[in-house]
Formats: sequence, structure tokens, C-alpha cells
Amino acid sequence: MFYSRLQEKLASGKTVVSGEIAPPKGASSEALLRVAAGIGDSVDALNLTDNQRGLGRMSAMTAAIFLRQNGYEVVAQMTCQHRNRIALQADALGGAACGITNLLAMTGDHPKIGDHPEAKNVLDVNSFQLIKTLRTMRDQSTFESGTTLSVAPKYFVGCVANPNIERAARLERKVKYGAEFVQTQIIFDISKFAEWMHDVRLLGIHVATPIMAGIMVIKSAQSARFLRDHLPGSRVPESLIARMEAATDPEAEGISIAAELCQAAMGIEGVRGIHLMTVGWTKAIPLVVARAQLRA
Repeated sequence: MFYSRLQEKLASGKTVVSGEIAPPKGASSEALLRVAAGIGDSVDALNLTDNQRGLGRMSAMTAAIFLRQNGYEVVAQMTCQHRNRIALQADALGGAACGITNLLAMTGDHPKIGDHPEAKNVLDVNSFQLIKTLRTMRDQSTFESGTTLSVAPKYFVGCVANPNIERAARLERKVKYGAEFVQTQIIFDISKFAEWMHDVRLLGIHVATPIMAGIMVIKSAQSARFLRDHLPGSRVPESLIARMEAATDPEAEGISIAAELCQAAMGIEGVRGIHLMTVGWTKAIPLVVARAQLRA
């Protein structure tokens, strides 16, 4: 049974591409729709971030619902840092009622690093528990507490993995908890990713659980250094920074690097797709998709 178009496309064996969108820091649906329209034809799904880096933004679920109602296939991120289990389950039910069929369970970023550093960190459940809760709601038609649901939600449950710092066994555990697809954190070191994927294949995870490699499009050497120095769990090779520093057109070089990383990642056995990310540069996503011939 397929719950979403994304799930069906991943099962088909074709290359799948998703693009990440940060909801606006305001109440403008027009701004959100404008960004979506700029990349929607280049990707199979739009991924809505949930207060990434601890910054206050429009609700990821609300943004996902709005874009779904405008015809887009969407993935709504759900993070554990800012909501307890009651609120998370309420959001999942509300999203399902409004046609949200792809959920990505994540831990999220601590509020102390964002623009509300005095906000209380919740973390009532972790990402493993959230995955299990979402699957319980769908498959057993009950809340996490055991209370029966009047109507069970229908959605495709995903998780995040970080090949830079995590063992494949951690992903195996998330799959055992119920994760059905994977989007990785940012990958710049393809050799490290290839080693991780080798371990993933040894565990047999890739057979039933589609893996999408996360690729960031950078526009300057400064951006690359910032990711190296300030993004926990990132792995940015010095050779990449040097290449950006030497480029006469850093933005064009960033697109070239991202396209090369996409092609290299898709050449690794077990990788089913690419998840493209930027920092305020979503218009670069269609350029990378075209350059890497991801939808040829």
C-alpha cells in the first residue's frame, strides 16, 4: 500500500529529488508559494523545515498543508525539541486530515542556538520514540498512550541520518522503530558517505528503506567555512573550501560542486535519491537538478 506519491516514486526505482524550503519568518502565504513555484517543477517533493537552527518561523505543518492544497507533494518535518508528545500527535493528525502524507521525524535544534535562546527546550520524546509513535497511530489506530483513535492517519514516515558522525547501526535502530525512508544530513565528503553506505548495505537497510543523500548548495567560501565551523556533525573538506576560494564565479562553482556530489552519490549502490538544501538560495536548486541531470 502506498500512502503518498513520494513513497510510490521511491518504490519505482527512479531517481527521486526533494528540495528543502524554510517557511517564512512571517504570515505571508504568497511568499511561501512564490518560493515553492520557483523549484516545484524541478523536484518530486518539497521538504518544509521545522524551526531549523532554533529560529522562529511559520509552522512547518501549516506551510506543508498550504502547499499541499496548492498541488505540491510535500514532506513535513516534525522535530521533538519544541513540542511534547501530545502536541506532536495533534500536529500529525491535523496534517493527515489536510492531506499531508509524508512526515520526517527529527530531534531538531536546541532553542539556545536560535533567536529565542531563553525558550524552554521540551524534548519530551526523542526521534526514535516519535517514529514509533507515528507508526503506532497509523498501524494500530491508537495514540502513544494506548487511547483508540476514531480514524487512523495515513502517512509515510521518514527519518534523518548523519553519515558524517553516526554509525549505520543507529539508522538500523530507527528502521526497527518504524522509519520507512531516510534523508541524510549534509554530505560533502563522498568517500566517507560511501563507507557509511557500505555498512548500510551490510545491514540490508537499503533494500526496503529508500535512502536520499542530502546535498547542500553553497554560494561562497565563507558559507563553506561557516558550515565547517558552526554546524555540528558536518564534514567539509578543506579541498572544497580551497576550490570555492579559487573560483572566479563562486556561485557557479557552488552549483558545479553540488551537481558533482549528486552524481557521485547516485553512483553509490543503495542511494535512491537526492535531498537538496540551501541557505536562502532555493533558486539554485533547479540549476543543480539540471546540471546533474537528476530528472533526465
